[in-house]
Amino acid sequence: MPFEKFEKPSIPPIEKKEKIKEGLEEKPEEVKEKLEEKIEKEDEFKEVELERIREEIEKVSGSEKESIEKEEAEKEKERKLEITKEVIKETLPKEFRDWIGDDSEKAWKEREKLEKKDPIAVCASLAGISSEKSREWLDKRKEIQKLWWGVSRGLVGDESEKAWQIREYLRFDQRVQRLRGGRWSLLRERFGLHKSERLFNLRGKIKRVFPGWYEPGDVVISTLGLESEKAWNLREELEKIAPAEVLISLAGNNSEKAWEIRRKYEKDKKLRWAYEKSLIGVGK
Repeated sequence: MPFEKFEKPSIPPIEKKEKIKEGLEEKPEEVKEKLEEKIEKEDEFKEVELERIREEIEKVSGSEKESIEKEEAEKEKERKLEITKEVIKETLPKEFRDWIGDDSEKAWKEREKLEKKDPIAVCASLAGISSEKSREWLDKRKEIQKLWWGVSRGLVGDESEKAWQIREYLRFDQRVQRLRGGRWSLLRERFGLHKSERLFNLRGKIKRVFPGWYEPGDVVISTLGLESEKAWNLREELEKIAPAEVLISLAGNNSEKAWEIRRKYEKDKKLRWAYEKSLIGVGK
């Protein structure tokens, strides 16, 4: 049987003419408007998508930034604690050195056991902790004169309002309106002993024999690691009678203010020992 020839359906001539006519009748302006409308919709979609991508990137970036900042803060905290240990440990008995900056339950139990043996060293071992518990401990003991040496060191690194209230109590005697230990410090300055390394170390060793021996320089030591306006004001106020303690309080501080003070005493042979201590954590 012969194959039937397949013919593609065709559009009737009249209908074809109508379609061609419709296409011809569409004005260029209308075509342009349709194209612009299409492009505008596509642009809107792209902008929405880009905004979504931006938000996702910001979320990731913000999270990473927060993580980096937290990590850097932890490193800085550890750095300051190491500097605190290096500065404070020299004047503490060996059995207390490991508890410097330690706020653990185990450390507190040890402090409670050792308090009767050496309450001054226990207070000093709180240096670098800056917790509510350490502030409460020091606040309860701030009125006991024989503990002032230790309380001052226990405040190291603490910038809280309560810590500054304790510092103010140790700095100034409101009853007689004068610096605590100020008279002795002026006498010591007159004889040049305010720069003596030997006397500074001697006080740390014989604090049990003369527990009430307190000087304004002790409260300056408590500003170790601090860069607030209050800390700088205290250093400035007591620098004349306690230059050694002011220098020691600058350990780990690499600010321009700190270097201005260092440069002032850099060539002072009597204070070379304190100058060297001020370089702990910053290098020469």
